[in-house]
Amino acid sequence: MKRITVTVLMVIFCFTSINSMAQKKKEFAGTVTFSIKYEGDIDPQKLANAPTSLTYLVAGNNTKLTINGQGYVQHVVSLGDSSQELTIIDHPMQQLIIKKSKEDFEEEREYRKYTITPSDETKTICGYVCKRYDVSIENIEDDSETKIICFTTEEIGQDERINFDVPGLKGYPLYQEQMIGDIKIINEAVEVKKKKIKPVEFLMPANFTVITYDEYIEAVRKAAQEQEDF
Repeated sequence: MKRITVTVLMVIFCFTSINSMAQKKKEFAGTVTFSIKYEGDIDPQKLANAPTSLTYLVAGNNTKLTINGQGYVQHVVSLGDSSQELTIIDHPMQQLIIKKSKEDFEEEREYRKYTITPSDETKTICGYVCKRYDVSIENIEDDSETKIICFTTEEIGQDERINFDVPGLKGYPLYQEQMIGDIKIINEAVEVKKKKIKPVEFLMPANFTVITYDEYIEAVRKAAQEQEDF
Protein backbone atom coordinates (compact mmCIF):
# COMPACT_ATOMS: atom_id res chain seq x y z
CA MET A 1 0.00 0.00 0.00
CA LYS A 2 2.79 2.39 0.93
CA ARG A 3 4.61 1.65 -2.36
CA ILE A 4 1.44 2.41 -4.36
CA THR A 5 0.95 5.69 -2.49
CA VAL A 6 4.55 6.74 -3.18
CA THR A 7 4.17 5.81 -6.86
CA VAL A 8 0.97 7.83 -7.18
CA LEU A 9 2.61 10.83 -5.53
CA MET A 10 5.58 10.57 -7.89
CA VAL A 11 3.26 10.46 -10.91
CA ILE A 12 1.33 13.49 -9.63
CA PHE A 13 4.59 15.36 -9.00
CA CYS A 14 5.85 14.46 -12.47
CA PHE A 15 2.71 15.71 -14.22
CA THR A 16 2.61 18.84 -12.06
CA SER A 17 6.23 19.63 -12.93
CA ILE A 18 5.62 19.09 -16.64
CA ASN A 19 2.51 21.27 -16.50
CA SER A 20 4.38 24.04 -14.65
CA MET A 21 7.20 23.96 -17.18
CA ALA A 22 4.70 24.14 -20.03
CA GLN A 23 2.97 27.15 -18.44
CA LYS A 24 6.21 29.00 -17.75
CA LYS A 25 6.86 31.56 -20.46
CA LYS A 26 10.15 31.23 -22.27
CA GLU A 27 12.16 34.41 -21.84
CA PHE A 28 12.93 36.31 -25.04
CA ALA A 29 16.49 37.54 -25.51
CA GLY A 30 17.79 39.30 -28.58
CA THR A 31 17.76 42.53 -30.55
CA VAL A 32 14.92 44.57 -32.02
CA THR A 33 15.71 47.09 -34.76
CA PHE A 34 13.22 49.85 -35.57
CA SER A 35 12.91 52.13 -38.58
CA ILE A 36 11.88 55.71 -37.82
CA LYS A 37 9.72 57.62 -40.30
CA TYR A 38 8.60 61.25 -40.19
CA GLU A 39 5.50 62.68 -41.80
CA GLY A 40 4.48 66.33 -41.97
CA ASP A 41 5.98 69.74 -42.54
CA ILE A 42 9.52 69.29 -41.23
CA ASP A 43 12.61 71.36 -42.01
CA PRO A 44 14.80 69.45 -44.54
CA GLN A 45 17.96 70.15 -42.55
CA LYS A 46 16.41 68.84 -39.33
CA LEU A 47 15.09 65.83 -41.23
CA ALA A 48 18.57 65.09 -42.59
CA ASN A 49 19.97 65.01 -39.03
CA ALA A 50 17.10 63.04 -37.50
CA PRO A 51 17.70 59.36 -36.64
CA THR A 52 16.22 56.83 -39.05
CA SER A 53 16.76 53.64 -37.03
CA LEU A 54 17.23 52.39 -33.46
CA THR A 55 18.30 49.00 -32.10
CA TYR A 56 17.37 47.72 -28.65
CA LEU A 57 18.84 44.85 -26.69
CA VAL A 58 16.05 42.94 -24.94
CA ALA A 59 16.30 40.24 -22.27
CA GLY A 60 13.27 39.39 -20.15
CA ASN A 61 11.85 42.69 -18.92
CA ASN A 62 15.11 44.60 -19.49
CA THR A 63 15.91 46.75 -22.52
CA LYS A 64 18.94 48.76 -23.61
CA LEU A 65 19.21 51.45 -26.28
CA THR A 66 22.61 52.73 -27.41
CA ILE A 67 22.93 56.12 -29.12
CA ASN A 68 26.20 57.14 -30.74
CA GLY A 69 26.55 60.93 -30.60
CA GLN A 70 29.30 63.22 -31.80
CA GLY A 71 32.20 62.28 -29.55
CA TYR A 72 30.16 60.42 -26.95
CA VAL A 73 28.02 57.32 -26.41
CA GLN A 74 24.76 57.25 -24.48
CA HIS A 75 23.00 54.12 -23.22
CA VAL A 76 19.43 54.07 -21.90
CA VAL A 77 18.87 50.97 -19.76
CA SER A 78 15.34 50.12 -18.59
CA LEU A 79 15.11 47.55 -15.79
CA GLY A 80 11.51 46.38 -15.84
CA ASP A 81 11.58 44.10 -12.81
CA SER A 82 12.78 46.91 -10.53
CA SER A 83 11.10 49.80 -12.43
CA GLN A 84 14.34 51.75 -12.85
CA GLU A 85 15.97 53.57 -15.74
CA LEU A 86 19.68 54.28 -16.11
CA THR A 87 20.96 56.88 -18.55
CA ILE A 88 24.67 56.18 -19.01
CA ILE A 89 26.71 58.92 -20.69
CA ASP A 90 30.23 58.01 -21.75
CA HIS A 91 31.98 61.25 -22.77
CA PRO A 92 35.73 61.97 -22.80
CA MET A 93 35.12 64.87 -20.38
CA GLN A 94 32.64 63.09 -18.12
CA GLN A 95 31.34 59.60 -17.39
CA LEU A 96 27.92 59.95 -15.83
CA ILE A 97 24.96 57.80 -14.80
CA ILE A 98 21.54 59.38 -14.22
CA LYS A 99 19.52 56.98 -12.08
CA LYS A 100 15.75 57.30 -12.28
CA SER A 101 14.22 55.18 -9.52
CA LYS A 102 10.86 53.48 -9.09
CA GLU A 103 9.90 56.28 -6.70
CA ASP A 104 10.72 58.90 -9.36
CA PHE A 105 8.37 57.20 -11.82
CA GLU A 106 5.66 56.90 -9.15
CA GLU A 107 5.97 60.61 -8.40
CA GLU A 108 5.58 61.45 -12.10
CA ARG A 109 2.41 59.36 -12.29
CA GLU A 110 0.78 61.56 -9.65
CA TYR A 111 0.61 64.30 -12.28
CA ARG A 112 -0.37 62.09 -15.21
CA LYS A 113 -3.44 60.13 -16.17
CA TYR A 114 -2.94 57.02 -18.32
CA THR A 115 -5.77 55.61 -20.41
CA ILE A 116 -5.04 52.34 -22.25
CA THR A 117 -7.72 51.27 -24.73
CA PRO A 118 -7.34 47.81 -26.32
CA SER A 119 -8.62 47.12 -29.83
CA ASP A 120 -9.46 44.01 -31.86
CA GLU A 121 -7.21 45.27 -34.66
CA THR A 122 -4.01 43.29 -35.23
CA LYS A 123 -0.92 43.72 -37.36
CA THR A 124 1.80 41.16 -38.14
CA ILE A 125 5.26 42.66 -37.66
CA CYS A 126 8.46 40.64 -38.18
CA GLY A 127 6.44 37.45 -37.85
CA TYR A 128 4.77 38.48 -34.56
CA VAL A 129 1.01 39.02 -34.40
CA CYS A 130 0.59 42.33 -32.57
CA LYS A 131 -2.50 43.76 -30.90
CA ARG A 132 -3.42 47.44 -31.10
CA TYR A 133 -3.61 49.66 -28.03
CA ASP A 134 -4.51 53.34 -28.05
CA VAL A 135 -2.59 55.12 -25.30
CA SER A 136 -3.53 58.52 -23.91
CA ILE A 137 -1.27 60.28 -21.40
CA GLU A 138 -2.74 63.43 -19.84
CA ASN A 139 -0.41 65.82 -18.04
CA ILE A 140 -2.44 67.33 -15.22
CA GLU A 141 0.12 70.10 -14.57
CA ASP A 142 0.07 71.73 -18.01
CA ASP A 143 -3.24 70.27 -19.29
CA SER A 144 -1.55 68.64 -22.29
CA GLU A 145 -2.26 65.22 -23.81
CA THR A 146 -0.07 62.74 -25.68
CA LYS A 147 -1.74 60.11 -27.84
CA ILE A 148 0.14 57.02 -29.03
CA ILE A 149 -0.98 54.15 -31.22
CA CYS A 150 0.85 50.94 -30.25
CA PHE A 151 0.88 47.42 -31.66
CA THR A 152 2.39 45.04 -29.11
CA THR A 153 3.35 41.39 -28.81
CA GLU A 154 3.32 39.44 -25.55
CA GLU A 155 5.97 37.08 -26.94
CA ILE A 156 8.64 39.65 -26.03
CA GLY A 157 9.03 40.58 -22.37
CA GLN A 158 8.06 38.44 -19.38
CA ASP A 159 5.04 40.52 -18.34
CA GLU A 160 3.66 44.07 -18.11
CA ARG A 161 6.68 45.23 -16.11
CA ILE A 162 8.58 45.70 -19.38
CA ASN A 163 6.26 48.73 -19.80
CA PHE A 164 6.58 49.99 -16.22
CA ASP A 165 6.70 53.58 -17.51
CA VAL A 166 3.29 53.13 -19.19
CA PRO A 167 1.19 51.23 -16.63
CA GLY A 168 -1.52 49.05 -18.10
CA LEU A 169 0.08 48.51 -21.51
CA LYS A 170 0.42 44.80 -22.27
CA GLY A 171 3.17 43.42 -24.50
CA TYR A 172 6.29 44.88 -26.08
CA PRO A 173 5.55 47.55 -28.72
CA LEU A 174 6.82 46.68 -32.19
CA TYR A 175 4.99 49.68 -33.64
CA GLN A 176 4.41 53.16 -32.21
CA GLU A 177 2.83 56.16 -33.86
CA GLN A 178 2.46 59.60 -32.29
CA MET A 179 2.25 63.29 -33.10
CA ILE A 180 4.97 65.67 -31.88
CA GLY A 181 3.56 69.06 -32.75
CA ASP A 182 2.63 68.84 -36.43
CA ILE A 183 5.02 65.95 -37.11
CA LYS A 184 3.91 62.33 -37.07
CA ILE A 185 6.67 59.94 -35.93
CA ILE A 186 6.35 56.22 -36.70
CA ASN A 187 8.62 53.61 -35.11
CA GLU A 188 8.20 50.15 -36.60
CA ALA A 189 10.28 47.03 -36.02
CA VAL A 190 12.05 45.82 -39.17
CA GLU A 191 14.10 43.04 -37.57
CA VAL A 192 13.68 40.88 -34.48
CA LYS A 193 16.64 38.60 -33.89
CA LYS A 194 16.91 36.09 -31.06
CA LYS A 195 20.38 35.87 -29.52
CA LYS A 196 22.03 35.45 -26.16
CA ILE A 197 22.36 38.70 -24.21
CA LYS A 198 24.86 38.84 -21.36
CA PRO A 199 23.50 40.14 -18.02
CA VAL A 200 26.45 42.59 -17.82
CA GLU A 201 24.76 44.64 -20.58
CA PHE A 202 22.26 45.91 -18.00
CA LEU A 203 24.69 46.64 -15.15
CA MET A 204 26.07 50.04 -14.15
CA PRO A 205 29.68 50.45 -15.31
CA ALA A 206 32.33 50.99 -12.64
CA ASN A 207 34.00 54.35 -11.96
CA PHE A 208 31.11 56.43 -13.35
CA THR A 209 29.65 59.31 -11.36
CA VAL A 210 26.08 58.46 -10.30
CA ILE A 211 23.49 61.19 -9.74
CA THR A 212 19.80 60.96 -8.90
CA TYR A 213 17.04 62.05 -11.25
CA ASP A 214 16.25 65.01 -8.96
CA GLU A 215 19.88 66.15 -9.13
CA TYR A 216 19.78 65.90 -12.92
CA ILE A 217 16.57 67.97 -13.17
CA GLU A 218 18.04 70.61 -10.86
CA ALA A 219 21.21 70.79 -12.98
CA VAL A 220 19.11 71.25 -16.14
CA ARG A 221 17.08 74.03 -14.51
CA LYS A 222 20.23 75.77 -13.30
CA ALA A 223 21.81 75.59 -16.76
CA ALA A 224 18.64 76.97 -18.36
CA GLN A 225 18.54 79.83 -15.84
CA GLU A 226 22.18 80.69 -16.46
CA GLN A 227 21.51 80.71 -20.21
CA GLU A 228 18.61 83.16 -19.72
CA ASP A 229 20.74 85.42 -17.49
CA PHE A 230 23.52 85.40 -20.10
